[in-house]
Amino acid sequence: MIDVLDKITKLKDQKGWTSYKLAKKAGIPQSTISTWYAKGRAPTIVDLEKICDALNISLAEFFKEESKGTKFSKRRKKMGISLKKLSEVADIDFELLQAYESGKKDISSEQFRVVKKLADVLLCTTEDIVD
Repeated sequence: MIDVLDKITKLKDQKGWTSYKLAKKAGIPQSTISTWYAKGRAPTIVDLEKICDALNISLAEFFKEESKGTKFSKRRKKMGISLKKLSEVADIDFELLQAYESGKKDISSEQFRVVKKLADVLLCTTEDIVD
């Protein structure tokens, strides 16, 4: 079973968004989102649809169980660094990192210098992040 609030947090963090930015993009008062977290209550289906629209995903994608993930995504999560922060520190395009994270782009096909730079920031070897 998916923890809806946890999933919302992960998705907004992957985009590098604050709760405020999510609220603005979804057209939901920030106080409403804060209340969900404070009271541990999931949003209504109508509000969840607004959030999904803002995140540019469908409800089906929202509720889809997450795969085990790529070595890259596991290492990044283990280090507790957001994609946005990794993008900034490694000076690598955020959207490219999202593609690696989701498995839509194979990191092993990237230039060695890029993979090495990511590995250095994630304090690991290139083998630790290449599937």
